[in-house]
Amino acid sequence: MTCGNTKPVCATLAGDFRRACINILAGQAIEEDVMKDHAQVKDAYTAYGEIWGDVYDEYVEALNESVENARAVNFLTPFARNGTTLELGVGNGHIALPLSATGASVHGLDNSQRMLASLRAKAGGDLVTTHLGDMAEFDLGTQYDLVYCVNSTFSLMVTVGQQIGCFESVAKSLKPDGRFVVHLYYPDTENFSGAGFYGDQRTTVIHIDERRAMVRFTRHDRPRQLFVSQDLWITPGGSRTMPIKMRYVYPTELDLLAKISGLELLERYGDWHRRPFDNASWQYMSVFRKTP
Repeated sequence: MTCGNTKPVCATLAGDFRRACINILAGQAIEEDVMKDHAQVKDAYTAYGEIWGDVYDEYVEALNESVENARAVNFLTPFARNGTTLELGVGNGHIALPLSATGASVHGLDNSQRMLASLRAKAGGDLVTTHLGDMAEFDLGTQYDLVYCVNSTFSLMVTVGQQIGCFESVAKSLKPDGRFVVHLYYPDTENFSGAGFYGDQRTTVIHIDERRAMVRFTRHDRPRQLFVSQDLWITPGGSRTMPIKMRYVYPTELDLLAKISGLELLERYGDWHRRPFDNASWQYMSVFRKTP
């Protein structure tokens, strides 16, 4: 295979890919890479921001997520206008920063000091009030007009108890006429069967160009509604693996979690343009309010 002027890069990527795949298939990548580089990490939920913090901007760029993020900001702006807003799992500010630029008062909660430091270092970072804490259980002493959790960040809480705790914390933190917006990807469980798959495991090429390749190895834990993944990031400088664990949630289940916590569904859409949620939708946006 020839790659023109990028042949050395391609050769490096190919070699790193083979070695990393062998390690992952042998069950060594998680032990060697994660334990070596992140010895203090206890699980994927608390580790996410610390592990991904230094590459998250590049990840968003590679997947062209900035387009969807801009649509999310447009969707959220009417709820945030003239009020106080809280983003759960704010990360390094891909939603909070442009939302604050509209004039909204934006707070951001995250359990990663690394992500929050990255947010504050960006242009406009001083406009976002950051809080270090757990979105599964929080009380920031403020009542918000809008709380939102987007890009399936809600699914990083991998137990029902954590997810209920999040809803309960939001219910306590909303003003009487406040809104809670949750954006989730619809569970793609059907693709874990058929030719080319081994049991409940699959491999997906997320992105590839002349500078990098991203491959995701995923195991589907059906009883616990979990996708347990290792993202393999390959560049000419080497390779690394980054764990992700997500508990997927169906719309009716999300509504039940809300009801248990004193919230009710007000609106649901299939995209940021407010199109109806239907059989063709791969994501869904839910707007909740306090139960009257």
